[in-house]
Amino acid sequence: MNLNNLDLNLLKVLLVLLEEKNTHRAAEKLDTSQPAVSRSLGRLREALDDQLFVRHNRGLKLTPRAEELAAVLPGIYSQLDSALESRKFDPIEMEGRFRIALNGFLIESYGTEIYRLFNRYCPKVELELYSFGSSTVSHLQDGSCDLAITYQPLLTPKAIYQKNIAKSQFGYICRRGLVDEKKTIPIEELDNYRWASMVVPGFNEQMELVKKYANLNVKPAFRSQHAIPILQALRSEDMLFIAPRELYQVIDHNKFQFVEMDEKGHATRRDVMDIVIAYNQRHWNTEKYRWLEQEIKQLKFSQLDS
Repeated sequence: MNLNNLDLNLLKVLLVLLEEKNTHRAAEKLDTSQPAVSRSLGRLREALDDQLFVRHNRGLKLTPRAEELAAVLPGIYSQLDSALESRKFDPIEMEGRFRIALNGFLIESYGTEIYRLFNRYCPKVELELYSFGSSTVSHLQDGSCDLAITYQPLLTPKAIYQKNIAKSQFGYICRRGLVDEKKTIPIEELDNYRWASMVVPGFNEQMELVKKYANLNVKPAFRSQHAIPILQALRSEDMLFIAPRELYQVIDHNKFQFVEMDEKGHATRRDVMDIVIAYNQRHWNTEKYRWLEQEIKQLKFSQLDS
């Protein structure tokens, strides 16, 4: 083994190869060419005196030595990255792509605010917003997604850090005048109304409110992955749209109203859910992610008393 032939760039290539197990995907993630990754792999094999990877189907299989490195290298690299990071983080110096996955409701409510945040403080960044889905957690693990914002409960492995940043109140959006301004509606009474809901992958099946739908005789009149078609339908339909108050805050209050859920008789409010931010554990406590977390919390997320 000749450690003198190793440098930080080679360690970064090794880290990504250990995660991706594929030179083409590693090249995409490193924003370089596949031949360049292959050359780096050759240098790594020589320096570590081990094959590290062997061909397996369409990818690479780790040798026992590579398995050992995969268990410790991410943590070591994260500590090194944090130690070398400037203690005076300046967001203006951020550049490259930054990918955020948001729950379908939150991307409608806060997508523009997040863009404005990055445009103001990090104008060099190529911001990409995606809908949170069933594969988002694995994308946080492999680095193809940098940050996620969704609702609890969020089940993640230990490699993913998560923190509650706000609370969100769910209720109903309808055309103004459909329901008395002071009226509240229990979710159990939805059978008395035509109603709509958003299709939010990785969220609907977890949401406590949605579990109540099974007790309803009437199914949704309309479901969509996007809010705009539902809101357009509400303008001419007598229908309730189950949605968070945050979404109501960014639409025309002259045309729509927000109706609260009647939660009388329930010890715990079912209409209030925690909003959670999540990212790879290797970014925990870095200056950049502490700044991002703080700035995102300053957006107009609801802050309700639980």
